[in-house]
Amino acid sequence: MKFSEKEKQIGEIIFKKFAAEKKKNQRLPLILFNDLNKILNVQERELLNKILVANLKEYGKNYAEFYGIKSVPKSLVAIKNRKYFIGKNAKIVKTQFLPKPVFESFVRLNNLMKKEIGRAVNVASCYRSLAYQAIVLFNWLYQCKWNMKKALRRVTLPGCSEHGYPSRQAVGFNRLVKEIADIRNFYKTKEYKWVLKNACKFGFFLSYPVGNKFGVDFESWHWHYISRVGSTLCRSSLVVKHFLGKKKSTSPILVSGSGEL
Repeated sequence: MKFSEKEKQIGEIIFKKFAAEKKKNQRLPLILFNDLNKILNVQERELLNKILVANLKEYGKNYAEFYGIKSVPKSLVAIKNRKYFIGKNAKIVKTQFLPKPVFESFVRLNNLMKKEIGRAVNVASCYRSLAYQAIVLFNWLYQCKWNMKKALRRVTLPGCSEHGYPSRQAVGFNRLVKEIADIRNFYKTKEYKWVLKNACKFGFFLSYPVGNKFGVDFESWHWHYISRVGSTLCRSSLVVKHFLGKKKSTSPILVSGSGEL
């Protein structure tokens, strides 16, 4: 997908509009397309629509799960005023939203982690409406200098993201202590190692391990919740089949419980 200089100029305006909305609207992750369209003019909506009809296979995404078009769930829990650290600098996580069952499992997971290793994780990203997923995709495209292939290695189209699918709800974990400067290094932490061994007991599974069938970069912080799974799947070969497909990896960072993801 190519973009003209005029489209890039329009895109810069859109990027600034989205940034302004994020600052003033804590409920932006729940925005609907009707409200999103009110923010944009005709040209801006045309550019966004052009992006949203991208053919994923053209960008090497040969396997893309379509989760469907889902309404914003009613039983969302607002997670407010949580801190995380980048180096020594404390940051406030903008209000995040999780379906109630996912939030309750997250709390149980954190309580056990605190008990066993004296640490805990934060929720840095979770539920996104379809329209907010469009905003996230656009922002990544802009930051990747309009390179759609690069952007799609970090984020996907609305309807294809776990973030907008409560039955497989994505949760982004982050640390609370001052020992990590880059979230991509989450896999080096004690919290990650604990989550890798124990998260499945609470219904959480690593979404994008090394060599995943989705063609997405390894994201140690990106997990998802599957309801009514239980701890049996922790030791099941279904984990390997589901997350890696036909690909295999011997990377030690994939070790989970008694086997590899």
